Amino acid sequence: MRPLRLGLISFVNTLPLIRGLEVQKPEGFELIYDRPSALADRLRHGELDCALIPVVEFFRGVGDGIVPDLCIASDGPVGTIRFIARKPLREIRRVLVDKSSRSSVAMLRLLLKRTHDIEPDFHIYDVRPDAPFMTPAGEEGDAVLIIGDLAMDLDPGEVELDVDLGDWWHRSFHRPFVYAVWAWREREDEKIGERLTTLLHESYQLGLEEMDILVEEAAVGHNWSEDRVRRYLSEQIHFDLDASAIDGLRLFHRLCVEDHLAPHRLSVEGILARLGESALVMAAPAP
Repeated sequence: MRPLRLGLISFVNTLPLIRGLEVQKPEGFELIYDRPSALADRLRHGELDCALIPVVEFFRGVGDGIVPDLCIASDGPVGTIRFIARKPLREIRRVLVDKSSRSSVAMLRLLLKRTHDIEPDFHIYDVRPDAPFMTPAGEEGDAVLIIGDLAMDLDPGEVELDVDLGDWWHRSFHRPFVYAVWAWREREDEKIGERLTTLLHESYQLGLEEMDILVEEAAVGHNWSEDRVRRYLSEQIHFDLDASAIDGLRLFHRLCVEDHLAPHRLSVEGILARLGESALVMAAPAP
């Protein structure tokens, strides 16, 4: 029997969730690293059995179920998702969006439309830290969406706007925002949901126990202060898919469906309705 293939992200905000996987290297599992958007695509196409994916991709049908109680979320400023503009909002026509992102792109579309009634064109690109408003092909944008560790350090120079999307979302909708969840696919030879749930909760538990080590390692690896890393992982990022986070997740899903950013799927609605039960949740068979 082949090993289960787990898709991981190496951003700082994932480190507590994947600590046990990286340290213990559990037998029967293969760890595969990629950007969030690529993990969602690979899970969709059956190249992975489970992955930490942008939650909007689960809304769109990626995965058969999600691991309960774990996520990456924020309830206010997040620090690693920035919308930076060289023009006032009303003059923005072209937004360059980090190709790693999916949930944050949908989040930004909703914020622009719902709070300012504007719908600029979005263009996916590879971020250049030295020229964030320009694509590798030399095309320029009026604004950019940048996510991940790069967003913490990027200095865009003189700009019109530099907005933390976690803060903007919270001020607009008064809910937390869930960015990513562990999603998994069923395998024909076995039921893997319960096995993955146990493994991933144990991985996160080790992350909590070794938080001081994680903070020290991340500070050295990214040339950040330990205080900055600790504040980020303990105050800005939340890993518990609790009642408040579930409420925010359901709001995000509803808005995505209303604005045609995700299809209306009864299976997804059923899972979101059962998330608070602290039990394995998976999609029901399609009618």
